[in-house]
Amino acid sequence: MAALSLSSKQQRAIEVLIRRWRTRLTWALLVNAVKEELGINTTRQTLCTYTAIKNEYDLKKNELRGVTAELARQFTRADVNLVAKIERLEAENAVLHRQNNEQLRMIERILANAAGIPNLDLNELVRPRPEER
Repeated sequence: MAALSLSSKQQRAIEVLIRRWRTRLTWALLVNAVKEELGINTTRQTLCTYTAIKNEYDLKKNELRGVTAELARQFTRADVNLVAKIERLEAENAVLHRQNNEQLRMIERILANAAGIPNLDLNELVRPRPEER
């Protein structure tokens, strides 16, 4: 398998971009938007290798299939900007919340595995490091 080329920060930015998406969504349109908005040159094949991005894409595709014309109303520019900001922040929040839960599960798994090691004091694993004091 080839080395993955997107940092976790870039992956989150792409997930947020997908979550904010409101029009017809295709991989080609997404690749163009990633290049235009985020300045990341990538391909559909690369984006598909990231499970979180692929899942976000599939969720958004399903969500967009239910969008009707009645939802398209006229707003002032300020309203549009505020809605866009709220959507961006909610998308970022959802991505970070999911990541936080994954990291907590990983820590719990590490501690549970460490508990099975004989003569290992778990307090030593969680004590503060000298550089943190």
